Amino acid sequence: MLKEERFSKIIELVNEKGSVKTTEISEVLDTSLATVRRDLNELHALNKIVKVFGGASSIKNAQFISTEDDLDYKFTINTKEKDLIGKFAASLISENDFVYLDAGTSVEAIIDYISADYTYYVTNSLATGKKLSLIGKKVFIVPGEFKKGTGALIGASTCDYLDNFNFSIGFFGTNGIHEQVGFTTPDINEAMVKSKAISRCRKVYFLADSSKFGKVSKVTFSNDPNLEIITNVKNDGKDEIVIRKLKEGL
Repeated sequence: MLKEERFSKIIELVNEKGSVKTTEISEVLDTSLATVRRDLNELHALNKIVKVFGGASSIKNAQFISTEDDLDYKFTINTKEKDLIGKFAASLISENDFVYLDAGTSVEAIIDYISADYTYYVTNSLATGKKLSLIGKKVFIVPGEFKKGTGALIGASTCDYLDNFNFSIGFFGTNGIHEQVGFTTPDINEAMVKSKAISRCRKVYFLADSSKFGKVSKVTFSNDPNLEIITNVKNDGKDEIVIRKLKEGL
């Protein structure tokens, strides 16, 4: 089968089903897994499909994010929504919880509302670590390479360090949320840290204002349909905080 024909069939299959595993594409096209993976990489680069771990998803109704705003700018947008989301998230932290806080402005908004005593924290954000220390919380900051744009510590050493911990609860930021593609970020190294930290948490929450929905960035770091999202919805013109899941539809 010629490459152009494979491309056409893959796009048709992905758009029809929403998301398809690499093994299924291989069986349908009677083509090797190695060939399918190369095709998916090319189609992803052409913005025809979205390559995710183990397969591909449709780009229908997805808004692609090709760049990332710097941290200073992020602090100026959707501030009211982030504050409400942070306040709600803080209420989920209980006494003696061992908490992971991801880097990002939405997660950092939690700190002003923490009321639970005897809580302990690990974060990959220097700014978050400093703020936690200033309110008297026990905090560990992971090692790694400092990423100026997001204020995050990332890399292989960060992932290795996180293997030491078992968190009771974790809060994460994301650049985009899409029903088929999942939770995405522009940086593969930051994605690796997020994925590793998620795997070490008993309970996981994503903090995302409503502007993040329907958007897709370069790297999917989780597409678990059961993970919960704390977000805002408009109700009679006012923001209401709710918890949603990918599997419930966005």
